[in-house]
Amino acid sequence: MTHRISNLVTVFVLAGLAVFLGMLHSLVASPDARALTGAGHGPGYLSHDGWWLGAYRLDDGAQGFCLNAGKPSPTGNGYDYADAAALGWYTPEQSASLAYISRTWAGTDDRLTAAAGQIATWLVAGLGGHTPEELAARAGSDAGPVLARAHEMVAEAARLGTSSVRAEAVLELAETGPGRVRVELSVVRPSGTELLPPGVHLARVSLDGAAFVDGAGDAEVPTGTDVAIVPSGDAASVTVSAAASFDGLPYGDRLLVAAPRTDAQAVLVAVPATAEARAAASTTGPSPLPFQPIVATVTSAPEALPGALIHDRLTVSVDTADGLLPSWGVRAVDDGFEPVEAVVESTLYGPFPAPLSESPDVPDGAPVVCTVETAVDGTGEYDTPECAIPAAGHYVWAERIDPARLSAGGGGERLRPWRSAFGVATEITLASAPVVPAPEEPAPAPLAPAALADTGGSWAAEAWPAAVGLGGAGAAVLTAGLGRRLHRRNTASRCRMDA
Repeated sequence: MTHRISNLVTVFVLAGLAVFLGMLHSLVASPDARALTGAGHGPGYLSHDGWWLGAYRLDDGAQGFCLNAGKPSPTGNGYDYADAAALGWYTPEQSASLAYISRTWAGTDDRLTAAAGQIATWLVAGLGGHTPEELAARAGSDAGPVLARAHEMVAEAARLGTSSVRAEAVLELAETGPGRVRVELSVVRPSGTELLPPGVHLARVSLDGAAFVDGAGDAEVPTGTDVAIVPSGDAASVTVSAAASFDGLPYGDRLLVAAPRTDAQAVLVAVPATAEARAAASTTGPSPLPFQPIVATVTSAPEALPGALIHDRLTVSVDTADGLLPSWGVRAVDDGFEPVEAVVESTLYGPFPAPLSESPDVPDGAPVVCTVETAVDGTGEYDTPECAIPAAGHYVWAERIDPARLSAGGGGERLRPWRSAFGVATEITLASAPVVPAPEEPAPAPLAPAALADTGGSWAAEAWPAAVGLGGAGAAVLTAGLGRRLHRRNTASRCRMDA
């Protein structure tokens, strides 16, 4: 997803607006510092009675507006540059307005603008007992337009004047594909903080751990605009940082004042836009690269009997082709990261009456014995739950991984599907019915001794032990005894017959 886009880290950096140019000195210049002198008039109007309305110039080329209405002219007087904040003359609102007037209009070469800017400066800093109309009259026939423009300037300065500027960097990673960086710029006005509209300025952004879509690590990014970035590296988690900078921004309450060494008007000197703002952001998240699981499978029993329990042995690895994460993916949790947990669905098909051959897909109507599930959270070996073989025949396992089984935030967006072929040789089990042995012929019943006597033959003494299962020494002893008894019996019979 564009992970809710949930892993957000921002860092605010207040612009260093109080850092002035090297030309600024303290209120009292050092003894060896070069003394400035009021050089004369800039653009403006000289009244018919000798009053000047417009800008003044210093002998170093600087130009600006007088601040202390009613005091002597700057011309011919000595000056030193001072930090206006150290003077403590103005409120934050006045400083914001005067800074806006100085950087916007104090350097003008148009005399109506210069005259209006001078009146606007006095309207903010103090009129010294004069009225705006009295001062505007020095412009002669242009008094009306000059005064109207001066009031417009004061209103604009109050509306757009700022005390500081702030930058904010927003950096986010997506569940898949590019992430984004955005730089916002806000100004602090006397009326409150205002977020500037998109595209007003360009930020210089440097990335670490990622690149812009053109492969560059640095770019100028319009403010308030999402710009795509691509994390680099092939680790399961990535850390990306961005640094944004602005220079020469026309914001803040920076005032460069030429402070007089004698009793004369101070001069609000025109300065270029030099405000700076910095911002940085960093975030760590799962790599947005997809990962492709691969599963090698082997049945637990190539041969079995009906009723036996068998399972499948899974060996899980990942594909390392270009564009894929070469390791098992992770997902973000409250205390860091944990492996994505996929589900391997294993189905045992059968019985089939004939041997199986491999095919890409499961045949339509293939009989199913059972389907079991195994959770896998990385590479390695796993055993599926067991299934019982119901009857004789051929059986085969087939597996698949479906990313849709994972819940939102579970990493399924980066998990690619996988399934095995059907009829893989290592997955086949042959179940055979057990062979029942044929019944043995019953042993003949042993002859009774009387029957042996009736035979009248000497073989009966030798055959009987074998008939009753005797052999070896036992048979010899038994045969000898029987022989003697039969001999005595036969001899007695003969004796009786002879008598």
